[in-house]
Amino acid sequence: MNWNEDLAGDCPELKQAIGHFKASMDAWSCAATDAALSRPRTVVKTASWPGWRLAAGWALGCVLATGCLAGALHQAIHRQEMARLAAQKAAQKAAGERVAAEQAAALPTGVPAEKKAPAAATVKALSGAQDADASDEALLASVDSDVSRGVPAAMEPLAQLMDDSGTQ
Repeated sequence: MNWNEDLAGDCPELKQAIGHFKASMDAWSCAATDAALSRPRTVVKTASWPGWRLAAGWALGCVLATGCLAGALHQAIHRQEMARLAAQKAAQKAAGERVAAEQAAALPTGVPAEKKAPAAATVKALSGAQDADASDEALLASVDSDVSRGVPAAMEPLAQLMDDSGTQ
C-alpha cells in the first residue's frame, strides 16, 4: 500500500487532484532547476595582491646579494689576517737569524768562517734545548706533586685533623 491508496481510498476525484498536484510540483521543480541553471551568474573576484610574488622575488634577491657580499668580505678579511700572520712569522724568522748571526760574530776571531755558522746553530739549539729542559722539569714536578698525595682529596680535611705522629 502506498500513500495514494491510504489517502484517496476509493475516491477517484481525490486521486486525480493529488496526481495533478504531483505533476505540477514535478514541472515546477524542473522548471525552477532549469531556470536556476540557465540564468547568468556574477562571479565576485576576491581581492588579491598580485605583487606578492614580485615582493618575494626582491626579498630573496636581496638576501642572496647580502650573503654574497658577506662571504666576499669574510674572505678578504681572512686573507688579510693570513698575510699579517705570515709577515709576523717572517719577522720572527729574520730576528732569529739576526740573533744567530750576532752570536756567530761573537765567537773568537781565529775561528774560520766555515766553523762560525755551525757554531751559531749549535748555540741556538743549546739555548732552545735549555728552555725545553726547564719547561719539561717544571711539568714533571707538577705531575709528581699531583700524583703523589698522602691521602685522597676527599680525605684531606680528615687528614688535617690528625697530627703527624698518628695519635691524638
